[in-house]
Amino acid sequence: MVLYREKFGTVPVPRSDAKLVRITRQSAKYQFNQPNDRNFMISLENEITELALGALTVAGLKNQPYDAGFENWFADQLEQAKRAVAEPWWEERRNAVRALLRKGGFKPSGRSKPAQEYLLRCLSEENFPRVNRAVDCLNIVSVRTGFPISLLKKDCFPEGAKVRFGQPGESYVFNSVGHELDLSGLICVCGGDLRSKPVGTPVKDSLAGKIDEETSDVVFFVYGLGHGAGQNDVEAAAAELQESLQRWCC
Repeated sequence: MVLYREKFGTVPVPRSDAKLVRITRQSAKYQFNQPNDRNFMISLENEITELALGALTVAGLKNQPYDAGFENWFADQLEQAKRAVAEPWWEERRNAVRALLRKGGFKPSGRSKPAQEYLLRCLSEENFPRVNRAVDCLNIVSVRTGFPISLLKKDCFPEGAKVRFGQPGESYVFNSVGHELDLSGLICVCGGDLRSKPVGTPVKDSLAGKIDEETSDVVFFVYGLGHGAGQNDVEAAAAELQESLQRWCC
């Protein structure tokens, strides 16, 4: 599903077995294999404008080792990504994503660049990170489409999710060393009690929210542009990541 811009309210995020039928700024309609499965809700604060957020839950991930099939697929995806980042639209999208992140006062530069820009550097240096199948799928879709994406444990969201700007002085730990990311003015996906705890951002996800080998149920968020062709591209990126996770990780 894709949430478009401001004042969309609170809507259900479908499971991976849901088919998107229609979505507008006023309403979203879904067809579910299990019609009563609408227990994951997400809301966007009114202040967050020009954002299109693609979100889906995926259940039943398995920590499977790499095999020849996955490696061949991943090598092909890397080559496609190298061609994509050389296209003029990729640089245009990079600038647009940075502009989006500045809306709340955040400065997306230096070590606080959007996540897909870190992946771009790794791609150019022939040092693309490998973690596990699920994270590899996330990273390759992110760098090829030019959108930052969060992949988070679904149990971090017992009451659903809220997307808001980070507050002054707010931060979270994003790695095992204990390094912190300043969240002031940054778009944050929040979970926990009352959906008040930041868990993921377009820059780095929290250590608490990152998936591990025991994670089976996840939710991912594609941070995109709520105007022009970017809307359709966000939906396409979300669908592609969903298909990749189901194919290689379930």
